[in-house]
Amino acid sequence: MNSKFRLEPKDRVICVITYLLLSCTASWLFYDEIYAAIVFAPGFWLFTRAVKGMKSRKYDEELTDEFMKTLISVSTSLAAGISPENAFAIAGTDMEKLYGKRSAIARELGMINTQVAMGKRLTEALYDLAKRTRIPEIYDFAVVFSVAKDKGANFSAVISSCVSVMDDRRRAQCEAKVLIRAKQYEQRVMCIIPPGILVYLKFSSGSFIGVLYHNSLGITVMSICLAVYVFSVCLSEKIGDVKV
Repeated sequence: MNSKFRLEPKDRVICVITYLLLSCTASWLFYDEIYAAIVFAPGFWLFTRAVKGMKSRKYDEELTDEFMKTLISVSTSLAAGISPENAFAIAGTDMEKLYGKRSAIARELGMINTQVAMGKRLTEALYDLAKRTRIPEIYDFAVVFSVAKDKGANFSAVISSCVSVMDDRRRAQCEAKVLIRAKQYEQRVMCIIPPGILVYLKFSSGSFIGVLYHNSLGITVMSICLAVYVFSVCLSEKIGDVKV
């Protein structure tokens, strides 16, 4: 995961609104008091961290796919006899047309091309990209590209081979993720059932569970139930978050 990933302002606003709704809902279900949501305020940091982790993983996946498209563009340019530095400059233009100037790959390629224009070696710029993103595929390519450049190898053939290997790896990962996500959806549906049952009881048999509210024993029991539920959800998400 990219440790330097930052949530955009709109994502932070969405996090605040979402966490506020979840806190109010939990307060109403477990304590029959919306004002009790203030107790959950310290958990906002953990919630934001979890959202950041999910966003970061999605960003890494998108950037990896976009980088593979970049390598295809670079390979085409190299096959036409263009130098590696100019090939990456052309790829930057191609990616801007394909994904837009504000896309992640367009920004990263723009940074690489700027560094090269200022006299930095392309291999060093690629290593910098690998360090910033911490994406294994990009780091592997940076190593292979550096070795190929030092040995005077055929860049077009080397990059084509890299793209083929990376594509096979991504396909295997996608197939595995399809199976994992199917189980994740099942797990998330199961997580909805306990609060769903509680909502049903509150509306259909309010007096039946009324003894659990507005008294010290009931608050203790519901707090324990809430803690066990939150722990179970976090544990199930952790188990389902398998690295492929």
